[in-house]
Order: sequence, then structure tokens, then C-alpha cells
Amino acid sequence: MFWMYLLGALQGPCTRRVFAAAVCASAPAAASHAFVAAPAIGKPFEWGSLWSSSYTGGAVAEPKRTGLRPADVAAILEDDLKSRKYILTGQLSPGIFADDCRFQDPNNAVTGLSKYRQALSYLFRAETSTVEDVRISVDPAGSIVAEYTASGELKLPWRPRISPWAGRITYTLDADNGLITSQVDVWNITRLDAVRQTFTPGV
Repeated sequence: MFWMYLLGALQGPCTRRVFAAAVCASAPAAASHAFVAAPAIGKPFEWGSLWSSSYTGGAVAEPKRTGLRPADVAAILEDDLKSRKYILTGQLSPGIFADDCRFQDPNNAVTGLSKYRQALSYLFRAETSTVEDVRISVDPAGSIVAEYTASGELKLPWRPRISPWAGRITYTLDADNGLITSQVDVWNITRLDAVRQTFTPGV
């Protein structure tokens, strides 16, 4: 999302260039309260160059849990979403993701589990952010779909708070080893909403 741009700009060495890209990519979109994917305008911004491919967050390396059934992977994801709020914090179970997993939403994309986790570690304050109403299922083809409602406070000096938004994540699993190779997230918040709330000081 837009927040990735802004936080990456504050953490990285090329503040002006990255911030300019963020503003340009966050052009106003038509407001909508229905749960629909944002219109695709060009390709998502690739922010992988901002992050390290060796980031671990201080956690002990976890072996890959290959050969799990989709239902077992779904159960782990459900727990990570509910108890760890991983889409806001990056605190996920790395053993079920391929190291070169592709993470994408309509505005942003990154390839690499370590880079994704590092980016999220700079994003939201875990103690004042929530992931609720988690519903997860496995479709007949073996893909996993999770729906959720999230809200949170960004790790910025003026402590902006992002109002609740609904999201839907589709996970694609490797047919041979069962690891997640793709995570695609869509939400019902517009780019304009993200920009407005990011620059609105928290209470």
C-alpha cells in the first residue's frame, strides 16, 4: 500500500525519489465502500530494492514445512492472522512460505519472504493495530482464500491511524512441496483514503 512507500522513504537513503514515487502512485481513485479490487493502473510499484534479502527479525531460522495439506497451511495462516496480525507486523510462520514467494497488492509488489517481513516490521504499531473477522477457506483447486478486517496506527512521528478496511488474500501453493509461492491481497480502501489518513495526525 501507500504506507510502504512512505515508510520505505523514511528508512531508505533515497528519501526524495521514493517519496515522489509514492505521491504519484497514490493518485485519487473513485470512492467505493464495496469490497472490490482497486483498478489496475499500470504495474505495481516494486519496492524490493529498499529491503534486505537476509532479514530475519531476530528470529531463529525455521525449516520449511513441506508436504502439508492445504487445510493444514490454512490453519497456520489463520492463527498467524488472528494472533500475530502478520499482514501488519510481518510476524508470520516462515516455514510455510517459499523464500522467493511473490507478495502483491494493486499498488505494490515484492519478491522475497525476507524483504516482505522487513517492510512490514516498519509499518504498523502492533499494540494499537488489529486484524479481526478472519475467515479462511480452501477452494477445490487447492488455493487458500482469507478475508479479514484490519485497522492500525502507523509507525510515523505524527502517529496516523488507518480506519478499518476489509481485505481478501489469495494464496497459491506449490503443487510439489505445498509451500506458498504467491500472496495477492485486495482491499476496499482507495489510494486517496490511504494518502488522506496517512497525513492526518492521530489523536
